[in-house]
Amino acid sequence: MSETRPDGGNKRNFYERIIQDHLQRGPIEHDYSFGFLSELMEDALDMIDGECRVEYLSPPVNICGDIRSRYGDLLDIFRNCGWPFDQKYAFLGNFIDGGKFSMETLVLLICCKICYPQNFVILRGNFEHELVKTERKFIGELRVRYPDSQKFQALNTSMKSYLKRLPLVAILNRKIVCVNGLISSNIKQDSNAVLVKNGNSFENHNTRLEILFPESDYPSVVTPMAIEEESKTLKELLKSMDMSMIINSNNVIKQGYQFNFGHQLLTITTGTKLAKAFNNRGIVMMMDRHNKVNFKTIQGLDGEESLDLNDSALRV
Repeated sequence: MSETRPDGGNKRNFYERIIQDHLQRGPIEHDYSFGFLSELMEDALDMIDGECRVEYLSPPVNICGDIRSRYGDLLDIFRNCGWPFDQKYAFLGNFIDGGKFSMETLVLLICCKICYPQNFVILRGNFEHELVKTERKFIGELRVRYPDSQKFQALNTSMKSYLKRLPLVAILNRKIVCVNGLISSNIKQDSNAVLVKNGNSFENHNTRLEILFPESDYPSVVTPMAIEEESKTLKELLKSMDMSMIINSNNVIKQGYQFNFGHQLLTITTGTKLAKAFNNRGIVMMMDRHNKVNFKTIQGLDGEESLDLNDSALRV
């Protein structure tokens, strides 16, 4: 389809046609013009609030962990969990820079955010955080697609500016902290610090936290004593915030999701086959308006259909 954008009030209609085009054509590489991407990033930057580092969510909502450029998985999410114009989504970072379809993944998510801003929360994850500072895979993809140095530099600058301004944390039901990595009250890097409103407490104050991004998908081996200490620290932190649990997404989980520390920590992985050592399952955490949770299996567009995992209630 033509990427020539109409002026004025037709902007949303234009981006909705881009979304429909992506959903209909499936997991293929798109040939985006430099002009289209420039205007898309300009519109994305115009609407993003760089000061808003915490988003607040209420159900019904679908929570998605890492997809890491698994564009076919992203399309399958919308096909099986609800179209972007009908369903609320929160993506917990690490959505690009893992494979060859980073550009398609980024374009589709940004178009959805522009068209349905109340239905889409996109957090900055470790991949996006590191991408702003270093030349990761996505920059190589961008350089190959746009070899002209001026065009490459313009897109590189605008895309990194967008990723840098993405929020770091989402709070679900004012009781569940959703983040890509982990959180700490011991602030070391002020650039990663956020202020979170205390859950349902009547106290009128915020808790100051730092977002921590682990360096590896595979956590180091820990002793039972270390696990007990970490569980105690997490419990005290959640209590001080008047929160019940944390949902994060940075580590790849073979079965797609995993509870730890007595249901205080839930780690989810949405993209399939992200780890080299094993073929992980991908899941989306779907919470309905009654706070009932269903873990939906993602196969990718070329995968076979499978039954949903069992319904589960989160302790809130």
